[in-house]
Amino acid sequence: MKNMEFRYKKVNKDEVIDELSEVLYLRNFFIDNDLSSDEIENNLSRLFSFKNENEKCIDCEGLNKCTQDATGLRPHLAYENNRIKTFYRECKFLRHRNEQHKKDALIDSLYMPKMILNADITDYDVNTESRISIYNYMMRFISLYPTGEKLNGMYIHGEYQRGKTYTLAVIAKELTKKGYQVVLAYFPDLVREFKSSIGNNTLETLINKMKQADILMLDDIGGESNSAWIRDEVLGPILQYRLLDEKPTFFSSNLSYKDLSESHFSNTKTKVGTIRGYRIGVRIKDLVGEDNIIKM
Repeated sequence: MKNMEFRYKKVNKDEVIDELSEVLYLRNFFIDNDLSSDEIENNLSRLFSFKNENEKCIDCEGLNKCTQDATGLRPHLAYENNRIKTFYRECKFLRHRNEQHKKDALIDSLYMPKMILNADITDYDVNTESRISIYNYMMRFISLYPTGEKLNGMYIHGEYQRGKTYTLAVIAKELTKKGYQVVLAYFPDLVREFKSSIGNNTLETLINKMKQADILMLDDIGGESNSAWIRDEVLGPILQYRLLDEKPTFFSSNLSYKDLSESHFSNTKTKVGTIRGYRIGVRIKDLVGEDNIIKM
């Protein structure tokens, strides 16, 4: 009776080993590690558990349908010190999500709508001459910036709801895919943040963040209330630093370049204020170049 029971168990174990060997990953694992039948037999429980867990991943359609105990972690096997071990790695879906989160984190989107993070270059309409010019330079910038070539930003202006903000977001999104940090800020709210940061001693930190970003994008510049302090003590030093350090800077505005520099920033009662407003305009033009002042 005992002999019959032993043979029955042995047959069942052999069947299990055969079943495991039908799984390509396991078969290759056995061959690559030159595992004997005894070693496989001594680890049947672990191997069969691996097989069941791994099967959940084979036809998985995404993290929202993951049935693993730890979402997004796929089992793998290792043979170390004559022992079979199970360990877990991110599956392709979890890896993609984490990589996307890292890229999204590279866009420091200040006071911007969340939908901006979904900007996609494939959805960018090229239906006017100005948009064609913007698109061509956009593609040139995205392609050449990683090479270290000195490149200017852009000053994009035009009436409300022409797609200026979305244009900046598309460029930002593509650059973060290549690992570059972009600060994209809605300038009127940024100005309010500059003013409030005086009270909590974070003004210098915020200014340095604007100075040192790989790429800085100021959306709706000219939409803020004019302030000599913002112009002379905040914006001026930021632009000057970025100009000297050759850091690309992009702008969008409802105002033409002429109106921004000659009216908005020069809208003071003193001659000194007029001169300083003009200097801001000069710095912007130097940062973007004459050809990159484009009306949408």
